Amino acid sequence: MSNKNLSIAEKHVGNELKNKLALACRILGTEGHDDLNLGHLSARIPERRDVMVMKGRGLCLSEIHEEDLVTIDFNYKKIEGKREPHGELPIHVEIYRQREDVNCVVHTHPLYATAFSATGQVLRPVSNDGVMFAKPLPYFDLVTDLIVTPELGQSLAESLGDEKAVILKNHGIVVVGETIEKATMTAYLLEKTVKTLFVAKVLGEPTWTGDEEAEQKATRIFTEAKTNAKWQTLVRQLEYRERPLRILEALERHLLKKTV
Repeated sequence: MSNKNLSIAEKHVGNELKNKLALACRILGTEGHDDLNLGHLSARIPERRDVMVMKGRGLCLSEIHEEDLVTIDFNYKKIEGKREPHGELPIHVEIYRQREDVNCVVHTHPLYATAFSATGQVLRPVSNDGVMFAKPLPYFDLVTDLIVTPELGQSLAESLGDEKAVILKNHGIVVVGETIEKATMTAYLLEKTVKTLFVAKVLGEPTWTGDEEAEQKATRIFTEAKTNAKWQTLVRQLEYRERPLRILEALERHLLKKTV
């Protein structure tokens, strides 16, 4: 790895993108998407469309900070970062190659959505949040194994098509978005929608919003302003949960200064 590559990566990644991606990892990790050290998010670098920043291997989503991210190009070469990329790197690279509109990719194994992936059922909008998924999501069922080759990544990207998410049979979910905020909200709401449907089925035979009304509701509910407001809410909730840890870290730094 050359210093030239490092300088290019640092120039184009920027602290804001890294900070936001790390926040997205921790948000989803604390909202039911943690699965030990599995699951990963990435973000395309705006100034270099063939380079991305990705969660590094070895930590769970809720542990990720900027220093745990890696920078990778679409030739599968690591440019910068102390960690190694996840083996399912082809999910991200091949989706970015096929979808110029996508700037963030999420792959996680949340409990309810993963259980749902084993049923082959159609996800129905039984709540207001669920109207985001009124159009049935595609399934990827070519394999249930990890997506670790470019060929499997290409097949997955083809199954995703122009949709915002795809369900991986007996595996989990892949969600995409134009921004980190949108992809994070979609992943959050997908797991919440499946969980709500599960509870409804336990209680009885659920009904759901019809297609025409669902489309109208989605247009009103999921504006860019409202999506950003929901993102900020998730950020505040995360900050509240992490506050005790931040206090302990500040206290530790203070005590270390006194002993020096």
